[in-house]
Amino acid sequence: MKDNTKDDYWYRYVFNENPHKIDETIEEIVLKLNDTEIHVDIFGINSDTNKNIIFIHGTSVYSKFYAEFCYNIYQKGFRVFAPDLVGHGLSGGRRGHFTMEMLTKVIYDLTTYIRENFSEKIGVIGSSLGGITALYCVANDPRLKASICHNAAIFNEDAYKEIIKLKGILKILAPTIPGLSKILPKLRLSVLLYLDFKELTKSDLVRESIDILMKDVLFTKKYSLTSFKTQMRAPLARAIEEIEVPIMFINGEEDNLFSVEYMKRIFERLTCDHKKLVILEKASHLIFQENIQEALDFIIPWLEKII
Repeated sequence: MKDNTKDDYWYRYVFNENPHKIDETIEEIVLKLNDTEIHVDIFGINSDTNKNIIFIHGTSVYSKFYAEFCYNIYQKGFRVFAPDLVGHGLSGGRRGHFTMEMLTKVIYDLTTYIRENFSEKIGVIGSSLGGITALYCVANDPRLKASICHNAAIFNEDAYKEIIKLKGILKILAPTIPGLSKILPKLRLSVLLYLDFKELTKSDLVRESIDILMKDVLFTKKYSLTSFKTQMRAPLARAIEEIEVPIMFINGEEDNLFSVEYMKRIFERLTCDHKKLVILEKASHLIFQENIQEALDFIIPWLEKII
């Protein structure tokens, strides 16, 4: 596990709030979850609320990349728990090495911790890979009261073909990854083979922060073949049609990874109560950096009705 030192590097990912003020609301703790030391940022640990949100970050980044979004959720009356996933940020585990089972188990154990120490009113919100993980979490754990998935996918239904623009060496390697992962499970490849982070934003300000992100010591640049395989083969714990926890999908209209058409196809299979699909007009992929207030205008009323 990386040294848990106070670092203001993440201030550079805050665009419309005072990062010092955000920092004052955060309590950093380390929990043993799924036998791994997991760093968790808690926004408003002592706040007078019984409503709790677990926020799950996306590929390669860590919780504080979304500090401004989490802070805004906290300001709306929710206590927010934002873990660095196993192998990411300040958490333990081999860098960039995980399975969906590992990620959902961490969130399951964090949910147990929140139920035992705060309240049973717990929802989960995730972005990108975190949004997919949020879907996998409610398939795995009906104790959760709600899930908001910024992006969603079902990995064992060839989702990667819908999301990733295969090119170069990855186009050649992709079909062989499941087999190679059995021989070289911890061999790591750069996520930049399939993700150009600057293509995920329409904002010049956010684009400038991507240059900073690439130099961030907590940015996880490489994922293991095991991690790639799990994003190609991992099934939901139960069929999407059988998930009973209320789910919202939220997506940018101009997201260049997750198409609106793909989101609609998955959404139509949901049978849970209170399901909702939100498409943010003219928005790109990084909506929780670029479109925070617009997203919250849909998220908060829905959460208040459910939790």
